[in-house]
Amino acid sequence: MTSKLHASISLALLFASIVSAGEVFIEAESFKTTGGWTIIEGAEAKAASGLAMLGGAGDAKDGIATTTVSIKDAGHYHLWVRYSSHPKWRGPFHVTAMTGERVLGDALFDTEFAGQRTKPDPVWKSFELDLPEGEVTLKLGKHQNLNSGGASRQIDCLLLTMDGKLVPNHLHFGAQTFVRVTLGAGYEKPAYIHIFADHFHAPWYDHYSLGRIGAVASVTVKKQDFLKSGESTAWCNLTPTIYQDSGAMLHVTARHAYTEYAESLRATFEFATAPDEKAIVRTMKFDNKPGTVGIFMPPNLLTAENLALMKTDAEIAEATGKLADAHAWPTHGKPLSKFPFFVSANIDNSFTPPSEAVRAREQKTLDYFGFTSSHLRHIGGAWLMKDKSFCSPDIEKMRAKLQQAAAGFKKEGGKVEDIVFCELTDEPTGQPLDFISKEPSYAEPFRAWLKKLGKTPADLLVKDWDAVKIVTREQRAESPALYYYSQRFRTRALGDFMATQGAMAKEIYGGDFPVLANFSDGAVYGANFYIQGVDYFELLDSPDQNAIWGEDWANGSSSYQCASFNIDLMRAATRERGQIIAHHLVSHANRKAWDIKLKATSEVARGVKIFNNFSYGPTWATHEGGPYWRSHVWQGKPETWTANAAITREIGAVEDIVLSAMPAPAKVALLYSTASDVWTVEETNAYGFDRMHTWMALSHAQMPVDIISEQQAERDMLDSYRVCYLSGPNLTIAAATKLKQWVKAGGTLWLTAGAASRDEFNRPLHVLDDILPATRSEVMPLQAFVASGRYLNTLAAKDEVQWEGGKASVLAIKQPLTANAGSTTLAKHKDGSAAMVRGSAGQGQITCCGFLPALSYIKSALDARAALQKKIDDKTTLTADEQHEAKLIERSYNPWKFPSDLRDIILTPTAKITKPILCDHALVDAVFMPHEKGIVIPLANYTLEPIQKLTLTINVPRTIAKAESATHGEIGFKQTTPTTVVLSLPLDNNDFVKLLFP
Repeated sequence: MTSKLHASISLALLFASIVSAGEVFIEAESFKTTGGWTIIEGAEAKAASGLAMLGGAGDAKDGIATTTVSIKDAGHYHLWVRYSSHPKWRGPFHVTAMTGERVLGDALFDTEFAGQRTKPDPVWKSFELDLPEGEVTLKLGKHQNLNSGGASRQIDCLLLTMDGKLVPNHLHFGAQTFVRVTLGAGYEKPAYIHIFADHFHAPWYDHYSLGRIGAVASVTVKKQDFLKSGESTAWCNLTPTIYQDSGAMLHVTARHAYTEYAESLRATFEFATAPDEKAIVRTMKFDNKPGTVGIFMPPNLLTAENLALMKTDAEIAEATGKLADAHAWPTHGKPLSKFPFFVSANIDNSFTPPSEAVRAREQKTLDYFGFTSSHLRHIGGAWLMKDKSFCSPDIEKMRAKLQQAAAGFKKEGGKVEDIVFCELTDEPTGQPLDFISKEPSYAEPFRAWLKKLGKTPADLLVKDWDAVKIVTREQRAESPALYYYSQRFRTRALGDFMATQGAMAKEIYGGDFPVLANFSDGAVYGANFYIQGVDYFELLDSPDQNAIWGEDWANGSSSYQCASFNIDLMRAATRERGQIIAHHLVSHANRKAWDIKLKATSEVARGVKIFNNFSYGPTWATHEGGPYWRSHVWQGKPETWTANAAITREIGAVEDIVLSAMPAPAKVALLYSTASDVWTVEETNAYGFDRMHTWMALSHAQMPVDIISEQQAERDMLDSYRVCYLSGPNLTIAAATKLKQWVKAGGTLWLTAGAASRDEFNRPLHVLDDILPATRSEVMPLQAFVASGRYLNTLAAKDEVQWEGGKASVLAIKQPLTANAGSTTLAKHKDGSAAMVRGSAGQGQITCCGFLPALSYIKSALDARAALQKKIDDKTTLTADEQHEAKLIERSYNPWKFPSDLRDIILTPTAKITKPILCDHALVDAVFMPHEKGIVIPLANYTLEPIQKLTLTINVPRTIAKAESATHGEIGFKQTTPTTVVLSLPLDNNDFVKLLFP
């Protein structure tokens, strides 16, 4: 490819070519205001002309905004107004045209939603009026002098036109981009140029085709407009394909028909700011095989800065490749050979394949990272249903789609034994109760499922099976049993729909393989399965499910460590049937190197057996991260390259063990109450976050913990544990009964405020009352909390709990306690009343808390980070210690300053538990994973700073012959007793220690 730059032309020439007589275009943000109107820029205005709007939702209610326009041609006009129409918020406003005090026309806008989408949608609306020649004032005013709510009353631009048939388009009145293409020699058949425009926000895609007469918004041009060698297109206006805020990536192909690609692209492309030879600013010549090229187009070509951003895929790939060739790649560990570790790299794309040269360069760059080749290693599903219902799978269409895909797979040389997984779809959820309660196809499967569970109408609190139906959240009080099972059935219907596809895929492909869907991490975001209707325990309690896949975005989480809690939930749900756990390691969207390695290490430590690193890019090949020059896909973030390459080699160093090893069974259980999720969803996330951060506190102290479900507890799985933690007000009666028996037989139970006080139908639950060390009063909701974990620091302390050597805040929930005779009060509120009480129950012991301790644990850490961040943002002079800690903020998203006194009291029930690993630093995630060949200990350093000497004391079952570190190679150790090994090593962000048996 060769290119040539040309001088730019003036805006005057540009506008002269597109603005007709009798038209006046006005940007709303150019209006002058008396108050009550402000300019809106940034993300809200990314679809606006000029990337700005005028907003009038608040401030002065009687404020107006005006501008004066000069009318050269008197006559009948249409006054068009482009504004944002919000599906929820109304902001009615008037547009008035005046000359002096005389009103020439007036209309009211935004009295109802006028958009086509469920999000705010820019719309054009108009009214007609007669205008005289001369100066005319346009005025914007608030209807009835009232302010409006939300993102309403946002006005983009106005257009005065005498053309009654005109369909207005704001893009016609800004900077324009044109192209003219001339085909080179060697085309034996006529061809045309197809452009697939990939955008960086919705609407995502456009198809444009270029031929002899110009551009058409279609996948092809008419046959008579095809080009022969040496022929040129007319000047083609590309402006509609290029967004003003971010430009577009144009994937260009030479084609003989929409489905018939030319073998090569030999052509000259002339880019201009107007349909004029003098306006040409860049010329590109291509001779590519196959006949494709990718070209990033900036928002316009009017400035030298924008022209510099205009790049082809080859130019971008080569620039990135030079950096990769010069990069100091990690050499520790060893390359992967067994552990499936894929990467989302959009190099091979059958729809818009890159040229051979681009593909080779990009593959060379990607190979530095050591990922598993994904070619013919995974397949897709057939997510097809009738009436949008999971209970109505479209079997015929499913079969046809899978048969077609299987035929293509085999034609390419695919072998069923090489399939690592079948991904049915991305981020499905349980279908909403409001939908399934009205969808006829759900009714009978719901009843059949309940009968399979052994339920009777009496169990469901109804008189007969005719009264059994799916109910909505609004009906939960009158039909509590049906509501509980309706929520659970959302997941069961999803799972059955997945199982239908999975069985069909295995039949058609002729083999067995993991079948899964990628589930969003809603269990992290809101600490509740039923925000999205995906209950892992319900889903995987079936022989028809053999795998589960998730992703570790952890957006809005208190810490990325919460992503590992999500893995532990999956591990718990797979414990009885042994399903495979797979996961997306999200490494882009500004994830930092330290965090990428922590997430990967902690997730492997909890059982992930298939990884996919998301999303690499390349920067020019995906809209995922924005335009290539500011993309947050991680190919465009060289500062993360070493981390992404190192983690593959570190897992490679231990893959012989870690691929089949799982964490050793713990002696501590965290009882997960699905019933609490059902009854607290949309009410409060406080209980769920107390549960999640109790797990975090235990992990910070290297205390192994297994999550178990209510149903697992009902199946006597508590019997192998000595300690159990429980948060959340609801618990099934059957699980509560088993829990009581377990405590009386010698178990140690930790209950936080309100735990196990109501049953699965939200009725008062008294099963545990007679063994509790305190009398519990009604729960007192202190502050509603339905946000994500990052915002737990917005909770206000409503009281304080104090004990010898420590204190904690009372947040969101409080439950007054009255200590029973013979029990011990461990902590008190400010007024001296009991806040934490411990007592015996049979051979066991129970600690009751009248607050949610783990909320205070995480809030303290979030507060410390936020306070330092504010000082940095305010440019306050930092102390030496604060300057050191500021580096931690740059290094990681996570908080690090956790209160050890509160962690210690949360761990009091585990005092008699022997940990398999003693570590001399808190906040180091260290998990014991035994195997027939030895032991692997993944280490993830959540202190966020390197540890010069980390000492581990490890309980081992037999003699250790050798110790290895994935980072440092062979390391020294001492076997001080037949069952004890002590070793020390430096720890940066992560490592994997391997102890080998003789």
